[in-house]
Amino acid sequence: MVEKRAAERMPFNDKIDFLLPVSDFREIKKLSLSCSATDISSTGMGIVLDYPLEPGHVLQFNSFTPSFGIVRWSRKVEGSYRAGVQFV
Repeated sequence: MVEKRAAERMPFNDKIDFLLPVSDFREIKKLSLSCSATDISSTGMGIVLDYPLEPGHVLQFNSFTPSFGIVRWSRKVEGSYRAGVQFV
């Protein structure tokens, strides 16, 4: 399998809270969600959570730097969702 990542990921285990903007009819609301980080690099991280994310979703991290990430991929795995997030 060809590695597509620009930077090597290292194991990382931490709970991260974030906001996810969603459209609700005529207004944008921000869902407050939490995830478990599984690995991290200088350019992104892998996360696991109970909420389905989609590529292109923008995440605003609380108390974490960098402050924003874009979901690059997401898939359901054994009742949870695993996603790859690129830092922006």
